[in-house]
Parts: sequence; structure tokens; C-alpha cells
Amino acid sequence: MFKSARELGGYVRELRLERELTQAELAERAGVSREWLVAFENGKPSVDLARVLDVIGALGMTLDVVPDGRDGGNDDLLRRLFGGESE
Repeated sequence: MFKSARELGGYVRELRLERELTQAELAERAGVSREWLVAFENGKPSVDLARVLDVIGALGMTLDVVPDGRDGGNDDLLRRLFGGESE
């Protein structure tokens, strides 16, 4: 679970290195600039979510949003937003 842009960017960097991709290669696969990818991997908090999802997808991964357990209302909200059954 990632609690900051820096944590998510660092994880993406680790995945990229595990797959032996350069920043330029991953950026090309994801359709983003290398400069944008560098900023994302370094934890820039104002990156475009659509581009984040493109990069994650280019690594063969998906991003899940899950309740953190602090607010009991999160489960109902997620069900309403994503079509699940309400209890």
C-alpha cells in the first residue's frame, strides 16, 4: 500500500529496473516523456493520474484503490462508484 506519491514513484522505479527497462524505454511504452517519468519516479505529487495509469499499465500492472480502514463509509462509497452490491 502506498501512502505518498514518493512511495508509488519509487515502486514504479523498482519495477522498471526489475524489468531491465531504461526510463526512455518505459516512457516510450507508456506514451509519456522521459522527463515526466523522472519526476514521477522522484515522487512529484502533482503528476497527471491518467499518465500514472499509463505507466503502470506499460509495466503490466494495475492500480487498486482499497479502503484504509479509517472510515467505515469508504466501503459503501466504493460500491456506489464501481457498481458493487450495497450491504
